[in-house]
Order: sequence, then C-alpha cells, then structure tokens
Amino acid sequence: MFKLNYYRRIQLSFLLFIIVPIITVSVISFALIKETMVEKLQLTNENFLKVMVDEIGKTIDDVTFASHFIVNDTSFRTYLRNFADTDRLRSYDDYTNFTQIKGVFSLITSKPLNNNIRMYLVNRKRFMIPSSEDDMTVVNRNLDDLYAKIDFNQPETLQWLGMDREGSEQNGTYYIARVIYDGHDKQYLSVLIIGISESYFDKLLKPVEFGKVVLFDAKGSRIAGSTELSAPGPGGSPSTLRSEVTLDKTDWTLVYEANKEAFTGKISRTFYAGIGGVILFFIIFSISSMYIAKRLHRPIQKLQRVVRQFGMGNLDVRLEVKGRDDIAELSHTLNTMLDQLKGLIHDIEHEQEQKRVMELEALFMQIRPHFLINTLNSIKCSLILQKDRLHSGIIDSLMSLLRAYMKFNEPTTLQEECELMRHYIDIMKIRNEIPVQLVVDLEPELTSWIIPKLMLQPIIENAIVHGLVDHPDAKIWIRASRKQGYFTIEIEDNGDGIEEARRLLLNEQLQIRDSGPDTPYDRVGLLNVAQRLRLYFGSDAAIALVPNERRGMTAVLRIPVHDVQAILPGRNAI
Repeated sequence: MFKLNYYRRIQLSFLLFIIVPIITVSVISFALIKETMVEKLQLTNENFLKVMVDEIGKTIDDVTFASHFIVNDTSFRTYLRNFADTDRLRSYDDYTNFTQIKGVFSLITSKPLNNNIRMYLVNRKRFMIPSSEDDMTVVNRNLDDLYAKIDFNQPETLQWLGMDREGSEQNGTYYIARVIYDGHDKQYLSVLIIGISESYFDKLLKPVEFGKVVLFDAKGSRIAGSTELSAPGPGGSPSTLRSEVTLDKTDWTLVYEANKEAFTGKISRTFYAGIGGVILFFIIFSISSMYIAKRLHRPIQKLQRVVRQFGMGNLDVRLEVKGRDDIAELSHTLNTMLDQLKGLIHDIEHEQEQKRVMELEALFMQIRPHFLINTLNSIKCSLILQKDRLHSGIIDSLMSLLRAYMKFNEPTTLQEECELMRHYIDIMKIRNEIPVQLVVDLEPELTSWIIPKLMLQPIIENAIVHGLVDHPDAKIWIRASRKQGYFTIEIEDNGDGIEEARRLLLNEQLQIRDSGPDTPYDRVGLLNVAQRLRLYFGSDAAIALVPNERRGMTAVLRIPVHDVQAILPGRNAI
C-alpha cells in the first residue's frame, strides 16, 4: 500500500509548486485572452452594425426627402389635383399633367437616389405613374394588398407596409406608402408608393463572413438576411454573441449573432495542446525526481528507524554519526536529545507516581461536601418527622445554597436565581433575626434567560447587612425588564441607604475593570458582580447604585440586548 512518507511529501510539494503555477497561469491567460477576443468581437460586431445602420439610414433619408418634396411642392400639388381622377390620357391637359409629374420624378431621381428604390404615384382612379420605365406588372398585381394596408386617415406620413413577395419568389420588395391629402377638398389626391428591392438589403448584408445578420421590421417580420435568427428581444444562448440595433426613423431592427465557440475554437485547441505538453513534462519530471529523492531520503530513513525503536522502548538505541554534513550534525543532535529524553522519562515516571497519590487525596476531598449535604438531608428528614417545618425549611434552603456553591461556574436561569435568593433570605432571616420579605417581578419572556449563578447574592447580602438591620418592615424587590436597548435587573430595598458621597465613590469604583488587591471587604461582593457582568456579557454591561423613593438603595444591572440574545436558553455562551 502506498505510504505518503516524508520524502514523498517533499517531492509532491515540489511538483505541485511547478505544475500548479503553470496550470494556473495558463488557465488565467486563456480566460483573459478568450474574454478579450470575445470583447473585441463584440466591439467589431457593433461597429459593423453601425456601418449597416448608417447605410440603411442614408437610404431612408433619401426616401423621406423624395416624399417630402412631392408633398410640399405647391405647383406639384396642383398637377396632382388636376390628375387625381384621370383613368387614362384622354386629352392634351391629361398628357400635360402626366408630363409634369414625370418631370418632377426625373428631378427627384437626379439626386443620387439608390438604384434599388422605385417610386409609383397612384391617383384615385388607380392610374399609376412610375418614376422610371420599369415593368409595373408586380406592383399592379399587389396593388390591392398594398391598399388594404394603407391607413388613409394618416395623410402625409410614411407608412411601412412590410415585405411583399409574389408566390414562391425569393426576391421580394419592401413597400412604403404616403397619402397625399388635399386640405381644400378634404380628400386624398393620390398615394405615393415607394418600393425597396430585397436585393438591396441582401447585397448590404452579404459581406458578413462570420456570424449571421437579419433585418426585421417594426412588427418583427423578417425583411432580409438569415432565416435562422429569432425576432428581436431576449434570445440566443450563452454560447452566442448577439447584438441588436434599432433604426430611429423606421423602427427596423438589425440583429447580428455569432457563435463564440466557433470564434474561440482555435484558441481553445492551442490551450489544450499546451496543457497536454505541461502534463507530459510533469510525468517525465516526476519519474526523474522520484529516483533522486529516494537517494536523498536514505539518511532520513535511518533516523526514522532509530526514533521508532526508541519509541518502542529501546532507550539505548543511538545513531552512528559519519561525516560532517547536515545529516551528521542532525544525528549528533538527535543522540543528545535521546539521552535527555531517557532522563526525562525516569523523572516523569516518578512524578506520575506522586500525581496518583495527589489525585487520591483530591478525590477524598471531593467526598466531604457530598457528605455534608447527605448529613443535612438526614437532619431535614428527622425534623420533618418531628413536624418541625421551620427548621427543616431552613436546612432545605441551606442545602440549595451548598449545591449552588458546588456548581458555582455553571449558568442558571433568572427564575432559578430568584428562587435561590429566596432560600438565601430564609437563612439570613434566621441568622440575623430580620423579617425580610422578597418580592419578585419578572417579565414572562425574561424568566428563562441565562445568567451566571449566584450573581445576585452579593447584592442581596449588602442590602440585608448594610441597610435592613433592625428594620421592622424590611423588603427586597427583584425586577427584570427590557428598557432602551438594555436588559435591566433591579434589586431594590427599603433600607437606610448610604451617604451620597460614598455612593458616588462606589459607583466610580464599580466602573473600574481591575479592582486591585486593596479593595475593602464590604465592597468585594459588588466589585465581583461588576467583573462577572463584564466577563459574561461584554464591556458594555455595568452595575450602578441609585437611591429610590423608599429612601433605600437600588442596584441596577444593565446588559446590552444583543449580548442577552447571544445567551438564550439552549446556547453555550456562558
């Protein structure tokens, strides 16, 4: 079974230091180059689309100029008005109007208008005048369909009628119409129909060698280009680059889509070839390094054997030191260490024997508190049998306190702490002969919150000893509530209180983190409470003494709410 020993770890680490940086740099370089090439492709696509958009926009500008000229020329409108109801050339006036209209068409086409654009003027009698001597058979055949798409209630605006193909013909014509309206007679004079051949768009889109281009109209119908691309909008896949540009005057959308894998395929093949070469180099280098590393590892194997035998109990085994190299120095150091370990082992065996004796003594000491509790329990049972409820209750309270002192470092709930204080007050009443009453007022949601055990006991003791001695109606109140972002515990008494200067001095001392070794005995309990608060609840927790309306003193413990939430029941924050 293969064992990953020391020299093999060194060899593996050395190989990883070579192969990992090479592969990492290669992968990062490949990703950056690929991303850069894709970005350049995207930028090229956008520039390419911009050139196409400019070219199509120029054609649309020519069409718009021609339509505006025809509509806005006053004399030409007169010819159209006279020619509006002519169904054929019957008179010289008809011929004159026809000639004038043809002349205006000649004037428009004298502008470098695109050769793929044809214009037709159709009067109310469907008499058609073309801008050139082209065959009008296709236009006449599609005239009814075109008129069905024209909205005559929108005069003097360009209306995009869409692509019209005749039967199975592949080469269609995109038609644009403009209704020429007569404001005097409140009716249209004629319709200007402009046709742009599909061959114009195909010729414009043909130079695309990488990717596919398609031109859609405002309704999402294809005008020209690839039939494999979807309509404008969210489309394509993560492996494709898709760009869309909308022409402002026409609401046409030019869509370009290219496959990223086809573009980056050569880069990927080069990268995989490079990774294959790196792996081949790694295999050759691994075989060579294994042979060299094995020879270098032989002295270390000797060190392993000596250490293994020493660990198995042969304390007299030592290394044979040869030469003056680093291995010889290490062997000499190891022999010295083995001599020292041999002496330490004997010392430890002696210490362990002494430790076992001390553990037995400690175990015996632990039995004593349990012996006291068991004894008190027996006395309590005897008192109960004698119907002495008072003293049996006092012994029960004393047992509760003893158990609490034995588990001083364990946390408790606020409710359990208050019950423990009841037991403590029962004992103090017997001890000091003071009729003290305890009143507990806790908000229901605070009863199960966790606090350190016996944290309230020093405060209760101070209240009884220093404020309630010889007091005929001694009372202590424990309240818990949530106020202004703090969990607050108030221990209030109706005792004699303390002097104001002493109270201020004591509050100042309670804010000091380290009370020092010279703290007076009567202040040790309160300072201990302050330190335990900060220890368990953080530096923002504090205790302060304030006078109350009963002329006594109130100890206020303030704990930040976020610290309290961190020690809810079921959590091991304490």
